[in-house]
Amino acid sequence: MGRHDLVVLTFTQPLRGRDLRAGYLPSDLLWGALFSADVRLQDAPMPLESPYRVSSAFPYAGGEWLLPRPRAADAPGTDAPDSAGDRKAVKKLEFVNLEDFLTLAGGQRLSAERLARASARQRRALLPVTAQEPPLTMTDAQLNRTLRGTRHAGQGDGLARARYAAPLTDLTPTERLHLSREARGQGASGQTERQRNAQDRVTQATDTFTTDALAQPRLAFLLETTSDAQRARLLAALRLLADTGLGGLRTHGSGQFTLELQPVPDGLAVRLTASGQHVLLGLTHPTPQEAQAIDDSEDARYSLRRRDGYLDGTTLERQDVWMLTEGSLMPGPLTGQVVDVAPPDFPHPVWRSGLSVSIGIGTTGGAA
Repeated sequence: MGRHDLVVLTFTQPLRGRDLRAGYLPSDLLWGALFSADVRLQDAPMPLESPYRVSSAFPYAGGEWLLPRPRAADAPGTDAPDSAGDRKAVKKLEFVNLEDFLTLAGGQRLSAERLARASARQRRALLPVTAQEPPLTMTDAQLNRTLRGTRHAGQGDGLARARYAAPLTDLTPTERLHLSREARGQGASGQTERQRNAQDRVTQATDTFTTDALAQPRLAFLLETTSDAQRARLLAALRLLADTGLGGLRTHGSGQFTLELQPVPDGLAVRLTASGQHVLLGLTHPTPQEAQAIDDSEDARYSLRRRDGYLDGTTLERQDVWMLTEGSLMPGPLTGQVVDVAPPDFPHPVWRSGLSVSIGIGTTGGAA
C-alpha cells in the first residue's frame, strides 16, 4: 500500500462525453487520462509493475468527501429500513458521508432524521459549480415571488426545509437559485446543450446537431502512488490535464479544471489498509482467483457494468470488459488488474484499469 492523496477537482468548463453523470467520473476514465497525459509528457509509458491506482471521483462539498452508497444497503436484512418510504429514500441516495456509509455498509438502517440530513447533504453536494458564483442574489421575498403560480406558492421556507433540511434564511445564493429553478420545473442539474454545425466536404451541405454538456459539482478522487518519483510524475500529468481538460471536445475548451491536494481524512485513511470486508470505491476487474472468492462468498453484494467505447479519434472499438461497480461489497480487499482492450491485431496494448481502490467497513482501532 502506497501514499494516498485526495485530489479535488473544480471544473471551470462543462464536461462532455458518454459518461456524463452529476457528481461522478469513473475510475478507468481518470486512470486512462492520467496515463495518456503522462505519455505526452515523458514520451514513454509508465511501467505497470507497480501501478498507481485511482478511485472514481465523487462529490466534495464543505470540506467533506461523499462516498457511493454501498450495495449492502440494498440487501434485505433484520436491520434494513422498515418501511417502503425508508427504502425509497435510501435508494435515492447516490452519495453519502463516511458515517452514513459505514452504517449502510453494515446492513443497518438510517433514522428518518439521518435520512433527511443525508438527502439534503447530497442535494447541496450535487449543485454545479463554476469559476464564479452566479451573479443573482435572491432574497426570501424574491424567491417566494418566483414560486407564484406553482404548487409551492407561499411555501418557500417549507420547500427549503424539505430540500436542504434548513430554513430559507440559511441557504446560500446558489442554493436559492437552484431551489427556485427546481420548483418551476427547470431543473438544477447543470445539463446544457450546445449547437454545432458539420459540413459535408463533398456536397458542402451543412448538418446542425447538438452536444450535451454537464457543469459538474466539485469532485474528488483518491490517488494512490507507490513512490515519490511516481507521485511527482503523476502530479505533473494532472496539471497538464487541468489545462487541456477531460472528456470530449477538449480542443473546444471543454472539461478544464483547477486542482488541489487534500490529506485523506483520518477516519478514511485507516480503513484503506484494514482487513475484513471492503466496499469498492472504483470500477474493478478482479483477477480469476478473486472472482472465484467472490462467487464462493455468501456475503458479497455487487453490480456489474460493461465498459466499451472507441479509441480516441478513430472508428476502432475497444474490446468490452465487465467491471464490478463502486459500492460493491467484497469479502476482502481486492487487487484487481489492468486489462488490454486493444482491437484485434492492433500494434500496441490499450490499457483499461480495473485496479481496486476500496475501504474496510469493519471495526478499526483508529476509526471514529
